[in-house]
Amino acid sequence: MLKEYSPSATAYAAHCKPDTLRDWRRLGFFEGLGERKGKGHLFTLSDVARIAVAAFIARNGAGLRNAFEIVGRRGGLIDAIAAHERSAPEATDDRFLTFVIEPDTSFPVSITGAPIGHIKFLADPTAALQLNVSKLIRSVLERLDTFDKWDDGAPTA
Repeated sequence: MLKEYSPSATAYAAHCKPDTLRDWRRLGFFEGLGERKGKGHLFTLSDVARIAVAAFIARNGAGLRNAFEIVGRRGGLIDAIAAHERSAPEATDDRFLTFVIEPDTSFPVSITGAPIGHIKFLADPTAALQLNVSKLIRSVLERLDTFDKWDDGAPTA
């Protein structure tokens, strides 16, 4: 059975508020994310992971629309990492997204899945943002588990 998460659990995992998720949905950022159930929406692990990655990217330099566009283009990678982390949380083969940023262009100039240490730049970039997607999704999974325990009334340690 596919586990689904409430907007409250999703918001907690993505480090935002449920109201923020409603705003993002209203603004059209959740294309293909979440399924309507009754009066609200439920999210799969892939949905939660995509939302958390977009929120992280937006908090660290991208506009919100740009962050969700990036996540849309890299959705397959994020989904695969989420499934892998759920099934093998002790694996050590982290996956990355690296963004090259220049002040005179829109965010980002380019994106690669390589860790920054493996990239040979033609010219030194002004800035680069490296996102360890595996580590972020592990955090999402931990926060979802903590939310489930808290939601069931169990103390959160």
